[in-house]
Amino acid sequence: MKKHKTLYPPLIFNIFKPARMTSYDVVRHFKRHLPQGFGKIGHFGTLDPFACGVLMVGIAGAARLNDFIHEFLPKTYLAVGKLGVETPTGDLTVEPTQIDDSRYLKEEISRLPLEFIEEKLREKFLGDYWQAPHKYSAAKFEGRALHEWAREGVEIKKEAVLRHVYDIKVVKYSFPYLSVRVRVSSGTYVRTLFADFAQYLGTLGTLVSLVRESVGSEVHFKKSIIKKNWPQDKTEDVMKFAIPVNQVLPFQEIILNDEQEKLFKNGGFFKEAHFAELHGSYFWVTSSETKRLLGLMYRKEGELRPKINFNSDDLADL
Repeated sequence: MKKHKTLYPPLIFNIFKPARMTSYDVVRHFKRHLPQGFGKIGHFGTLDPFACGVLMVGIAGAARLNDFIHEFLPKTYLAVGKLGVETPTGDLTVEPTQIDDSRYLKEEISRLPLEFIEEKLREKFLGDYWQAPHKYSAAKFEGRALHEWAREGVEIKKEAVLRHVYDIKVVKYSFPYLSVRVRVSSGTYVRTLFADFAQYLGTLGTLVSLVRESVGSEVHFKKSIIKKNWPQDKTEDVMKFAIPVNQVLPFQEIILNDEQEKLFKNGGFFKEAHFAELHGSYFWVTSSETKRLLGLMYRKEGELRPKINFNSDDLADL
């Protein structure tokens, strides 16, 4: 089968996904309306239909960086939740199944100072955090999201996974509503985290709204492409919003001369000693002649080895 030439370098779109739309809906729209020559397309981390905010979509090989986005770029969310209620979905898109009508909630938790809540949550939850995906999340089982299974009456329980909570900031507390900004590792389910917050305070809790505000330091919702600016009819206008992948992941750049470039494209290894002052484990590779981004290398046993070659479908093994 003949391959169509990719006209663009690896690029990322910072898109604002509206609530009540799936991440796949966004990718499908862009796939249909981007100009010709964008190559393969994919997103970096599902955002649940209930939530809104930053959804990163990559083209021209950028989606091959998915694991690196998840590993190196924490995500920041603004969660607004309601204390004293619990729903099966972890949000108020359905009716509560349990309500806390205790005096402790009404007379004690309702009067807690904002600063006290923040201090207690930070003491308990900052750092490593074990969490299993919520049954109404977009985590996958046998190729389907858990929320699809749950809506068919099938509850899939997955094992808890180690996550990390980098920061917790209580933005507002107007009982029974608690607004919390959290910065967490990729894969953390904030509806579950908020329920755990509420449980630690001594009550129930469910989300009212959730906004993914940023991924890393470069991709923020204030710079996202809102829906009215999404591409239409394959026009080039949207390309002005695209971000080169090496601006998103902060790896050191290595510039290769013509001979080195040929070696890299053929899967060759380089001695570390050939490059001065290397920092980190991964390195962007750029052509000195064309200035184009060629791919990614990694360190192993005193060598730099190709990890991703944007001119090839092959990936090296770590």
